[in-house]
Amino acid sequence: MITARPKWTRHAEFELNRETLAALLADEIPAIRIRNFATPEECAAFAAAVRRAELEYYSVERRIGYIGLAQYQYRWNRTKEEFFADVPAANAKRDAVLRESFDALQRLIDLLAQHYPDGRVGVAEEALGQYFAGIIRFASEGVDLHADFAPFNSPDYAIGAIDAQLGWNFYAEELVSGGETTIHHAPWTPEMKPGEIPQSYNLPRDIVADAETFTFSANAGDVVIFNTRNPHEIAGGVAAPGRDRISIGSFIGRMPNRDLVLWA
Repeated sequence: MITARPKWTRHAEFELNRETLAALLADEIPAIRIRNFATPEECAAFAAAVRRAELEYYSVERRIGYIGLAQYQYRWNRTKEEFFADVPAANAKRDAVLRESFDALQRLIDLLAQHYPDGRVGVAEEALGQYFAGIIRFASEGVDLHADFAPFNSPDYAIGAIDAQLGWNFYAEELVSGGETTIHHAPWTPEMKPGEIPQSYNLPRDIVADAETFTFSANAGDVVIFNTRNPHEIAGGVAAPGRDRISIGSFIGRMPNRDLVLWA
């Protein structure tokens, strides 16, 4: 039997400020949009730099290209030591794009810090080193239903101690049609088994049955932030010649000491 679903207190996008950031961390609102985060010239430079770079692709049905490193690639059969050893090379690939355009990651960190008085804002780190943040993606074909919450996804990492998780994406290009993100207000709570990491991608539809939903479009120049513990999916769309759904983003987690930390 499906228990009663939670409801957002306000069903809309909001501007970034201290109140809305706290509300999003508490899963009381669906999303924050930072309009005009970058100029059209910065968007064009970013997209051009991405196209000059070499993309890798995930082994999922719908083609998703990326530059950088996602921690979840190390969840099942690779070690923490391997993850942190691979971070410098991933940083170099990301930084090559940012040098040719603008530093979207640092701009986002600085902006969050202006509205978060409870702790520092920065890239996550632990004894083995600093995490990677700021993964660049091509996702014009869409992304299947999934959820992200480090206490379930990454329990053996320092980020597994967070109590709330957001995701931000800056969109440098948008599709002609389609490409909307839908958030299902059904906080992911998988069955946890000792020594196992639960599957978080291509989730069954019954876990979001009857849940409140919120859908937003990826407008070029904007950043959108939402709570990633809620299952979410991206629709496929139509790309114009020479234009795709190009983004950069990361997770934002609140640690026990109230710091906000970023990782991909």
